[in-house]
Amino acid sequence: MATIARIIVTDPEPQNIRQIFGDFVLKSKNILSKGEKHQFVLLPGGFLTFSINKNLAHTSLSEPENKSAKQKWNAEIEALKEQALTEFYKSFDTKTLKELKSVAHYLVIGIDSKVTPKSKDIRIQFVLVYDLQLGKAVHWTGKTYPKPDERDCLIQMPIDTHFIKGKIGDKKIAIFGCHDLSIFNPRHQHHFSPFDDERSGKKRKRNTASGKIKCPFIDATLDFSPDIMLQLPHSDGTWAAKWTKLNLWLRRKKGKELQHFATGLKRNPKDQKQYPLSGTQRGDVTNFANGKWID
Repeated sequence: MATIARIIVTDPEPQNIRQIFGDFVLKSKNILSKGEKHQFVLLPGGFLTFSINKNLAHTSLSEPENKSAKQKWNAEIEALKEQALTEFYKSFDTKTLKELKSVAHYLVIGIDSKVTPKSKDIRIQFVLVYDLQLGKAVHWTGKTYPKPDERDCLIQMPIDTHFIKGKIGDKKIAIFGCHDLSIFNPRHQHHFSPFDDERSGKKRKRNTASGKIKCPFIDATLDFSPDIMLQLPHSDGTWAAKWTKLNLWLRRKKGKELQHFATGLKRNPKDQKQYPLSGTQRGDVTNFANGKWID
């Protein structure tokens, strides 16, 4: 069994989901001993998309502080989760879920709201943790740290949703959406580092547009001190340096590093400039692509 079994998606728009997971289940049964199951099956961000059925133009992009406004906002997010879950069940029929249940405990998948290219419509990027054994959604998070072109249109999931309450397999689990790992970009440590000496005596930029998200997000991640961390970006990228910085800061603050981590990947098989898999994983991680296990 693997702590993280990562399915690397090589089709820009996966159509035959049944084929992808049918192959994965078959090959998993060939390597799993009787009674063994992978702990997490990891997919990239935006593996599925769903259509939002209401106008969100007046929806706050972050959770309000006012109690009544927060309740209304959370109700809107719950409604969006239901729409995303409906799409999940359309894509994963009962047979597919039953087969996955035989080889894995949890499926971690990105589900985005649909947007047209260059659209500035309000959007959300969810990550769903689905318990295959119980047959239900057990945790939701999503992207919190928007890219520059998303700052005026992305609904940011609350920071605390990235940290699963209670341990899974005696481990603390953190899950980041696409781009969230960029809070640990080493190029920005002189602005946002929680350690005074790394800022060369400069004040931490808590009140800048980025700092208002990055500083509490960094602090919450280090305080939570995960054992296992999963990241769900939408494509391959330069994530290795961010993972390294996170581990450096964890070791410095908590005296530990991540035991296992992996980045969900979508890759173009024709791209000759792919980043090494080693920079996107640590610990007990197996990789599956195009119907076979790969190194």
